[in-house]
Amino acid sequence: MTLFYFFLILLFFNFLFNFLLLFLSVNKKSPRFFIRYFFLSILLVAWLALMVQQINEIAYISTRQILGNLVLSIWVCISFYLNKNLKLALLTNFLNKIKNAILNKEPKSIILMVFYISLLQIICFSPVVSLNFLSGPSSFYWIDFISLTICVFGIASYLKVFLQKEVGQAPIEKGFLGQAMHPEYLGNLIFILGLYLLSTGATGGAWSLIGPLTILLLMYRVIMPENERRAISKSGTHN
Repeated sequence: MTLFYFFLILLFFNFLFNFLLLFLSVNKKSPRFFIRYFFLSILLVAWLALMVQQINEIAYISTRQILGNLVLSIWVCISFYLNKNLKLALLTNFLNKIKNAILNKEPKSIILMVFYISLLQIICFSPVVSLNFLSGPSSFYWIDFISLTICVFGIASYLKVFLQKEVGQAPIEKGFLGQAMHPEYLGNLIFILGLYLLSTGATGGAWSLIGPLTILLLMYRVIMPENERRAISKSGTHN
């Protein structure tokens, strides 16, 4: 099996799950349901990828692969309760378009938008694809340990500021760097960096750099403008 077909299988599953998640959200009349469990498909994709790898005998299971999937699973479970600002900024425009498409009875537009968001998810988490395709030597090297430590540090740093209630109190600054350094985003960026470094231990894993780069692009083109729009809206309301 080639990486392309492996990618397509994961994308198809991710699309089906997101479509189901959207259906349940619409049925419950609660966009919060979709927002809350938005990253759940990535957790399922990671373990599905491992299964597909083994069924097709693509490579042996490696320690970095298992640990990478485990730290990702922890991050996703945490995202059910945290990352509110991140998910709102990322999904507000998407959900508004979905709402209009539903009201206007445009099923093709809905399918295309769900496919688009599913594709973005897979691309952003391409280190997971790499880790579960050609997972590399079974041995766990020092660079793998450092990468895993960075992942854990990213999760722990965000949990720490959340438990100290600093996330809700710290305002989101203007500008790309100011937002990237916000406690709610910084821990996630550190985690993604660690996940990418872990994937470089896989065979040919350097290509998954496209994931972190896409996340930075989304932050610049989608998340940052939405945060600034919401900040202006709040200031206008207070005035």
